[in-house]
Amino acid sequence: MPIGKPTNKILAAGHPIIEECLAENTGGSDDLKPGMLCIKGTADHQVKYAGDEAVNVLGVIDYLAQYKITDAFPEGTSVRVLSGSIVAVLTLAASQTINKGDKLVAAANGQCKAYPGTPSAGDEEKIIGIAKESVTTGGAETKPILVELK
Repeated sequence: MPIGKPTNKILAAGHPIIEECLAENTGGSDDLKPGMLCIKGTADHQVKYAGDEAVNVLGVIDYLAQYKITDAFPEGTSVRVLSGSIVAVLTLAASQTINKGDKLVAAANGQCKAYPGTPSAGDEEKIIGIAKESVTTGGAETKPILVELK
């Protein structure tokens, strides 16, 4: 059965492990938003967005009903981090051509991008998931993409 891409939530399929954390933001336009990949913040109970090809991705930030799905969470907001064997809507970085089945890694600002090339020794830990659909982004645009997290 095909998986539909939701427009108003992050989880598309599966039973996630849910961890409650606090948003740790930089104060810029790249603060945590739903669909961003995240890493541990300053303390274990804090999370911030994952950087380019991060190897320590904890999961994806879930949608909270009290905010628009496109809004950044204020500093200290209690957020849910979804992980495990799930299909989620992530944010695909600009200038990407992704085909269903492509391996993905973290991009700057919590987004995702195509894995560059063939995995070599030690690089498997960078792969965050597999694309469940084909999506292309232009030079200055990002788009939602269905990803099966590993």
